[in-house]
Amino acid sequence: MKPHLILAYMIKIVNLFIHKFFRFIGFFAVDLYIALKNALGKDRALEIMRNLMTFLGRARAPIMAKMLKVDLSDMASLSKIQDAEDFILGVKGIWAERGKNLAIKDELFCPFAKRLRGHSEFCQILVRDFELATFKTLNQSYELSIEGKLLSEGGKYCRFIHKIK
Repeated sequence: MKPHLILAYMIKIVNLFIHKFFRFIGFFAVDLYIALKNALGKDRALEIMRNLMTFLGRARAPIMAKMLKVDLSDMASLSKIQDAEDFILGVKGIWAERGKNLAIKDELFCPFAKRLRGHSEFCQILVRDFELATFKTLNQSYELSIEGKLLSEGGKYCRFIHKIK
């Protein structure tokens, strides 16, 4: 086998491992939240997980921004962060709008949605906190809302509305 084919094959294996690893981490976070909620109650579980998600969001922000070469003053550029995480986690969606100050993404499929039935606060609060921590670390004027009947509630999509004032 030629060296460039071996290298290409190795890169594919590494990429597959990365995707599987991060998807595992996603399911781990979901299952951890559900276990904490069952053991400690919703309020205490949210308190613990909000701190964790905020920490992780802040920690990843500069890494993602540098890796994706985003313009911190442009929401269309910043939205590459959501594209990257969606790709890694297996979330599928479309951009309804993607401009300098506003980006709207409709998430149409989420591999975690079925497991989160009855636990939609994971999306409404914890995913929101994770995204807010990431984007606000990069641009203090960032705002986020998540609208619609969420996939985890049996809805058709989750709408992420990203704004820079």
